Amino acid sequence: MKKLMIYGLLLLTLGMSSCDGFLTEPPVTELDTETVLADYESLSKAMIGAYSALNDGTWYGAGFVLSCELRAGNAKNPTNTDFTSGRYINEYSWIYLDTNTSGLWSYAYFAIAQANNIINNIDGKETPDVTTQDLNNVKGEALFLRALSYFDLLRTYAQPYTYEPQGLGVSITLVVDKDARPARNTVAEGFDQVVKDLLEAESLMDDEYTRYNAADPYSVASKPAIWGLLSRVYLYMGEWQKSADYATKVIDSGLFNMFTESQLPNVWGKDASDGGEVIFEVYGSDKNYYNEYWEDISWMTNPDGYADVASTADLRDLYEESDVRLKLFRSHKDAPDHFWTTKYSAKDPASRPSYANIVVLRLSEMYLNRAEALAHGATIAGATADDDLLTITSNRGASPVTATLENILLERRKELAFEGHLVYDMARTGTSLHRVDYQGAADAKDIEFPSYRWALPIPKSEMDANPNMVQNDGY
Repeated sequence: MKKLMIYGLLLLTLGMSSCDGFLTEPPVTELDTETVLADYESLSKAMIGAYSALNDGTWYGAGFVLSCELRAGNAKNPTNTDFTSGRYINEYSWIYLDTNTSGLWSYAYFAIAQANNIINNIDGKETPDVTTQDLNNVKGEALFLRALSYFDLLRTYAQPYTYEPQGLGVSITLVVDKDARPARNTVAEGFDQVVKDLLEAESLMDDEYTRYNAADPYSVASKPAIWGLLSRVYLYMGEWQKSADYATKVIDSGLFNMFTESQLPNVWGKDASDGGEVIFEVYGSDKNYYNEYWEDISWMTNPDGYADVASTADLRDLYEESDVRLKLFRSHKDAPDHFWTTKYSAKDPASRPSYANIVVLRLSEMYLNRAEALAHGATIAGATADDDLLTITSNRGASPVTATLENILLERRKELAFEGHLVYDMARTGTSLHRVDYQGAADAKDIEFPSYRWALPIPKSEMDANPNMVQNDGY
């Protein structure tokens, strides 16, 4: 696999688009930026190629999501080792060293380098056929991708903002410089940059902008995607009113509708349809240079595939029998005591390996974000935390619940299971981990908060290459 250090990633890295709208060739790493990004068409192609890294197996393509679920108690390695392949054991038991930490570092900085190239080369490219607004739309996309990349890096390699805002975050790089050896910024500086990028993207992008040449219009940035990510980021910062405000923008846009009880079991992995819940997703395709083939998330969670990541009994025990979300798990005749999520059902079940879209932002989260913010004192005219939770439960066949903070967080766990949220929700709320259905290393059954273990180690390759890099405590 491709493993690059941050300073090497700051070489020019441009993705050429395919007819499917995503990268199909290895990235070029040394090009004349002024020549390659000379016009709107080349900038637009570079932008759509830049999304491709999100599908890498260290990021939304598998590892980033599955590691979250395994560490937090929603997922486990099946005990029938003859049935599985032995992957994701370290993640389950929180066994992290600088030599086996998350590989997100390389791919997120690769996406950041691509976004930086576009942001820093797009101004002044107007022509009679290309308006300033055309350029601003693409720049807004690049700012969104850079913000998402930094946000995911901060969640992975730094302690939460709500615990240690002045602690070590990640390196903020806004230009491409192959000679750079950047030090780490603080967590607060990192979050400030994420917010700044998203607010600028919001101001630049046209409300009606939809990329014309994407295979899936929900797999590229849009104004609602910017709003949705802002709502999440502000939630992680404890900026309750702002989180509620941006969740409300998405909810009130009228562009999205809750999946109903009858729809919910059938929507996962497929291309999003107009009027559904999906705000932003990662497009799964064998045409993407960064797809993981047999390591894809749809294969890791497939009992007919590698089957290495199954659900825990205590997660499933949270659902009432009438709750349609309980149907989002399936067993296998050779392992009837284990159940796997169906949220990454293949687009083509007959395909080997299979591919699935990965939802990053959807409407349910916006209701949950707003409910939590309202419970913390935010105010939105006509909205209550109880009503927002009722919107979730009434569409799931579940009993209504009072919107206490405990119930809101419990509903987040049930609704967003296997979507890469729980371990980060625990970190930002200072919640210690106490697992029930667990068969991993004894010292990882319970992880207290605070602990150095909530921030993963910086990769050894980066530590060796960058003399200004400082490792996280405990590694």
